Amino acid sequence: MAQEERAILLAVERALASSPNSQTIGRNGEIPFLQFLQRYLPSTLRATSGHFISPTGAVSPQIDVIVADARYPLLSENSDGSTLVMLHSVLCFLEIKTNLTTKDIRKSVENIKSVFALLRDVEKFWPPGSWTSMTASLLAYNCAQRLATLEETYFSNSAPEHAPFDSYLLRYHANDRSADGGIGGMLHLEPPFPDGEGRGTREDGFFPCSIPSHTPLSDLYYSLVQNSYYIIGERNYSFSDIGAQFNDYMNWATALRTENAKG
Repeated sequence: MAQEERAILLAVERALASSPNSQTIGRNGEIPFLQFLQRYLPSTLRATSGHFISPTGAVSPQIDVIVADARYPLLSENSDGSTLVMLHSVLCFLEIKTNLTTKDIRKSVENIKSVFALLRDVEKFWPPGSWTSMTASLLAYNCAQRLATLEETYFSNSAPEHAPFDSYLLRYHANDRSADGGIGGMLHLEPPFPDGEGRGTREDGFFPCSIPSHTPLSDLYYSLVQNSYYIIGERNYSFSDIGAQFNDYMNWATALRTENAKG
């Protein structure tokens, strides 16, 4: 995983050095991470980018990375590889940033809120944060600002009751990389204890956590795969359920004609 992490960062740096708008890493730098997931995810999971659509026809904003239940078919695939998938298939989604700033964090909070708002179309997926819902993450390859500044923005702007997400930072700002190898890490809001005995420093009771890591990509991969399987298990959809859901998403082209109409 450490080698994969370095390879991703090298690909991003090389592409950005050749052109600030390089298409070799995608619109937001999602291609190197997508390629990593496509190599390592089990065949039961699918990694793509694009949009999802709800059963009522509501379409999500553009999503950098979608991890979906591979039992579901794609609804469409474009020439650039982006796809349209069913909301019922989505397990996780990620926003990708090449060089994280406080502005990126605030924008991601709003983007993730708008995605989670569409989950109301499927009662089983509400509220966000439940094990039948989906998870969200922000992945930053590098940090343009110091860790303390990013932490303050993440912890003060995040709204876990509406848009729960963790931020994975592959590389801290150079001045924040510790001598013991904590070169990146995760920003996380831990919910209050179920028994109500302990509460964090925020008004909502969440505990702000900033967790350094030797290989943040490994932590993200482990969490993503584990959470995806937990969600599939909690939803407990059979193949018959998936077949019925598929019909809800398509306007089929079959023309029905009555005997009277034939004349």
